[in-house]
Amino acid sequence: MKQLILAGRLIFGAWMLASGLNHFFVALWPLSPGHEPLAIQLMAALSHSGLLGVAMTIQLVTGALLLTGLLVPVALCAVMPISTCALYWAVVLDHQPLGALLALVAFALNGLLMLAYIDYYQGVLQRHALSIGEAANRGSFDLLFVNPNGRTARGPFTAALIALLLVAAFYAFVVKGLTAHWCMLMLVYPGIVLHARRLHDMGHSAWLVLVPGSLVLAAFAGWLRLVQFGSPLNTALPVAALAVSLGFALWGCVATGQAETNRFGTPLAA
Repeated sequence: MKQLILAGRLIFGAWMLASGLNHFFVALWPLSPGHEPLAIQLMAALSHSGLLGVAMTIQLVTGALLLTGLLVPVALCAVMPISTCALYWAVVLDHQPLGALLALVAFALNGLLMLAYIDYYQGVLQRHALSIGEAANRGSFDLLFVNPNGRTARGPFTAALIALLLVAAFYAFVVKGLTAHWCMLMLVYPGIVLHARRLHDMGHSAWLVLVPGSLVLAAFAGWLRLVQFGSPLNTALPVAALAVSLGFALWGCVATGQAETNRFGTPLAA
């Protein structure tokens, strides 16, 4: 079995390395532009945008790692999205038997090698991801952003709020457009849960979070053109939602809680 894994790793690594070298340095074989209209359009877009170069760089680096036996589990994870996209392009879009067969073999090799190194992935397959030190205190993503029951102390609330704002800023200033609005809309629920838990710790009803929550949802409805409130209200809603939400966030960051909790927001006493 070890010999088969080694052979598979060397074959797949050499394949990925050669693919990267072929793109950047030595033209060992011509890169197919595609045969079907959708395949041609996608390949042209990848090439013109530079994303094809990113994919080939990943193949180049991971191929070298696989051949040398360094960071093999990480390399296999990194190249798997490339293998998946190549399989989709070849099988679903291009419909060429040889190309589809090669893409299927590459995908299968990638997947089988990941199964061979499954022990290295056991930690990332946990249902609840815990950060360093959280395991002993049972703090988790569920407590802060998913489960509205319970309390979150000021320290963990502030840290979680900063993380949430950084994600929102990424979509607002990097992604932009309707895609960013839809993605930020998905952040409303964890934001509501986080503030509800903080309100519990402050001794207030979690229903208060409906005030900023309703304004934010209304603002998103206008942004996404799901509802039209009229020009003045469409302009005023985002400002009001931002102001009220900022007020609630600052309140949660400065107010003291009623119950003593650990640094993860979990009450020390039931």
